[in-house]
Amino acid sequence: APHLFPSSFDRRLAPRLPLSVPVSYTSGATIAGAFTLNISRGGLAIRTLSPLEAGSAITVRFRLPSAPEEIERRGHVVWSDRRVGMGVQVDQEIDL
Repeated sequence: APHLFPSSFDRRLAPRLPLSVPVSYTSGATIAGAFTLNISRGGLAIRTLSPLEAGSAITVRFRLPSAPEEIERRGHVVWSDRRVGMGVQVDQEIDL
């Protein structure tokens, strides 16, 4: 409910763009594939029924529709919800 919180409450540094593209990710011995829910310069949300725990180190690989090459970024899981998926904050910005 955005009307309950002032805009300064949103901690995101960049706006999220709704985008569903295939993404593969690895974390320790886990190797999986899913689809993104949205993406920003600082991270992405991944739709999965088997999200990793918050705090998990993760490497993601995906290709944006307009990009000629696949993008690989390291980061960590900042939120996890079995009903939705997980949010990943990346260590290096994503060029959109």
